[in-house]
Amino acid sequence: MEDGTADVEVVYGTTKLKLLERKDDFFITKMSEMVACGLDRATRFDLDKIFWLPWSSDWFEPLHGGSSPVIGTLTAHSIKMLQITVSLRQARKAEAEIEPELKLGKPTGAGEQS
Repeated sequence: MEDGTADVEVVYGTTKLKLLERKDDFFITKMSEMVACGLDRATRFDLDKIFWLPWSSDWFEPLHGGSSPVIGTLTAHSIKMLQITVSLRQARKAEAEIEPELKLGKPTGAGEQS
């Protein structure tokens, strides 16, 4: 932020997995990964609900009298899996945007000359 306060990117997490309805979200469901990340239940991170928030007590405070608002972190493995999930989502979105043009026979820019 301009005032010198750090910002953090936050993704909404829920234990309502909706595995069939929300296939493009990020899930942590393997027990060993849940424990390593500090999660006590399988969790879905809704990648349609991502926000930047100032790292301040207005938004973050320790849970149940703890010393830090941080209750868990992603492991290196989870970070890699999240990166893959985001890349796949972006590719599917790009494909969905191009597909209607292909059906209509419109050029997509490939091979066009200026």
